Amino acid sequence: MSQQQHILNRLPIGLVMLDRDHRVLSFSGTAEAVLGAERLRGSLGKTIQSVHSEHSRSKIDWLLQQSHNEGASGYASMLINVPDTVLQLRMIRLHDADGISGYCLILYDITDLTSHPPNREPAGGGSPAGRSLFKLPVSMHGRIALLDIDEVAFLRAEGHHTQVCADGKHYFCNLSLSQLEPRLPQDRFVRVHRSYIINLAHASAVLRHDEQFVISMAGNTEEKIPVSRANVPHLRQVLGV
Repeated sequence: MSQQQHILNRLPIGLVMLDRDHRVLSFSGTAEAVLGAERLRGSLGKTIQSVHSEHSRSKIDWLLQQSHNEGASGYASMLINVPDTVLQLRMIRLHDADGISGYCLILYDITDLTSHPPNREPAGGGSPAGRSLFKLPVSMHGRIALLDIDEVAFLRAEGHHTQVCADGKHYFCNLSLSQLEPRLPQDRFVRVHRSYIINLAHASAVLRHDEQFVISMAGNTEEKIPVSRANVPHLRQVLGV
């Protein structure tokens, strides 16, 4: 059995049961451990939207709406970020003889499938480093795919979400750029603009265009990544130019 398959078989899975009006009925121990006992116990009898922030509420609403899409298989999935943890959420609608009887929210903790354990003993006595991603979770045809981090050329912010470019293809990740940045390998990934992070291994040239520095990415000749003025000194330093 491969190491990844072994981790997959031991993947922590949490369950939250909802009634047809989205009120929380019950939850599993794993969901309690991941989301917090006080928070979940306080949600019993309340709609799941009411116990989330406005930003998170929109994600829950999206999951519920997607589970109702005509022709869909009755479930939808997305990623969320909690401190040092990456979760995949899946909402499944349930039926009885009278129609929809409720919903099951499934939480998969995919942290160990995507990132290295944190460095508990950092060099120089600094603060412990967080987890560093070796797989980047993205949405692909209604499921979550894991991209090798070395294949990622750059990431572009799209509101609270991120577009990921790898091997000339573009993928959607519903984690924000600011959530991803501290988890990317710092020796390879550099923030060059408020909307862009690049993988230095895929950079082919640094150019000047209309008085602005831009990065040309190997294999993506149409992509010219802008470099903000504030990030030019750091980029020069890491590139040695």
